[in-house]
Amino acid sequence: MQNNNTDFQFNEKVTLTGIYTKSIMSKKGEGDHLGHYKIIVNDSLEVNLLPPYLKEAVRPKQEAREFEGKKVTVTGIITESTAFSKPSLEDPPLTVNIPCFVTIEAIHLAEE
Repeated sequence: MQNNNTDFQFNEKVTLTGIYTKSIMSKKGEGDHLGHYKIIVNDSLEVNLLPPYLKEAVRPKQEAREFEGKKVTVTGIITESTAFSKPSLEDPPLTVNIPCFVTIEAIHLAEE
């Protein structure tokens, strides 16, 4: 498991540290915040916290209050892109090229 860098494998358990930030996943403009969040690891990497089609992707209000704008450490499995709908055999999901945690085992304030 790596921490706080971009040298990790997709579809394997990793631990990353970044700033817990609102994620606006709209087609145009700013859009409304629907409760989705991401972590910004560095200038070239941000990772969404769960695909938006999962009800758990809307992060708990208590978690958001505690972590928003702060450095957190997240452990889970990351995929290369964020799917907006559940994958099926008939229709491939609409995706964006932003990595996404598809599982979250732990999220907590980062050690400074």
